[in-house]
Amino acid sequence: MKVPQAQQSKEREITLRLDAMTYGGDAIGRAGGKAIFARGGIAGEWGRAEIIEEHDHFARAQVTDVIEPSPERVQPRCPHFGFSTNSCGGCTWQHIDYAAQLRFKTEIVREQLRRIGKIADAPVRETLPSPDVWAYRNYAQFSVTRDGQLGFQAARSNRVVPIKVCYIVQPPIAEFLSQQSVAGVSRRVGVERVAVRSSGSRLAVTLERGGRRAQSDTRLGFRVKGVPFRVSAKSFFQVNTSLVETLVDLVLNRLNLRGGETVLDAYCGVGLFSRFVAPAAGRVIGIESSHSAVDDAHVNLAQFEHVDLYEERVEQTLVSLDVLMDAAILDPPRAGCGPQTIEAVMDKQIKRLVYVSCDPATLARDARQLLDGGYRLMDVQPVDMFPHTFHIETVTLWIRNGG
Repeated sequence: MKVPQAQQSKEREITLRLDAMTYGGDAIGRAGGKAIFARGGIAGEWGRAEIIEEHDHFARAQVTDVIEPSPERVQPRCPHFGFSTNSCGGCTWQHIDYAAQLRFKTEIVREQLRRIGKIADAPVRETLPSPDVWAYRNYAQFSVTRDGQLGFQAARSNRVVPIKVCYIVQPPIAEFLSQQSVAGVSRRVGVERVAVRSSGSRLAVTLERGGRRAQSDTRLGFRVKGVPFRVSAKSFFQVNTSLVETLVDLVLNRLNLRGGETVLDAYCGVGLFSRFVAPAAGRVIGIESSHSAVDDAHVNLAQFEHVDLYEERVEQTLVSLDVLMDAAILDPPRAGCGPQTIEAVMDKQIKRLVYVSCDPATLARDARQLLDGGYRLMDVQPVDMFPHTFHIETVTLWIRNGG
């Protein structure tokens, strides 16, 4: 069978081969000299797609018909999954076999480091799978429709799609969703979002209205490697419970502490990494801007007198902190560290950095600055904290030249 060439078949509809998956969840192909980002497609497929957004050098499209499907295409489990304006935008890859998801994520990390970071041959390992592929999320933030139903936003839209089931959240959150227990309250008091976190059978629920979260004193307990952690409703904690211990081990192994070092834990949250670094370190400096997370960290790290916690922005604290540091953990939010923080870290001439990222694009941006500032990228380990989505966690190791 002759393989068809990418061609214009009619106005705003094209036939093309999809060559790779991109960060953002789309497959990418080329037609008419443009890159076409096609939602709903899989690398290796031929299909028809409707152009929905056109620019000078690229276009966005939606696959309308798969002519030659990938052998890695599977039936999505969730009835709300899809790519229309009536579909939930929470998951983007339920139509892709899980083994292929892992492979695509490895390729995406390599591509982001190559394209944005200008790193031709980054030492990227194969993506580590999640032990729990379904029911792994211990946290979900639901939007609320005008008539009080819980839902998620559609892909690339502010429209809220009401949902009845979600297969990636843990059972207590799924049960909460099925009961729609806050829907009536939402109608009366104008709640816009409902954040739910689970630990075991316990739930912490936070309501948001007018862009502000209601005060909540609910705190949950998590155990990591046998150690208890207090986590308040508004504090950040890793959402994939089944991979938290793996993430901690990856960080500790790459820090490779010998004993007595001074270690920076930037964006330390509730003290997850600091708790396991402290027994071997001579001093730990934790920096976190979230008040609730710092309160939790004081409790979680209370037994260690050599841990200092700062409730400030990382870049501000580092500039004013006159301390020699041997190693650092950087675990920023999705926006990454950014130029100011990376500059402040480099000014401290820290020999060993372990950067935990949940966004390969911002990681690649910061990676370029670290390389230009005299650091070597030694190792990149993607971790699938977010099955069935395009999101990717990575743990990278950096060594200062001459260190």
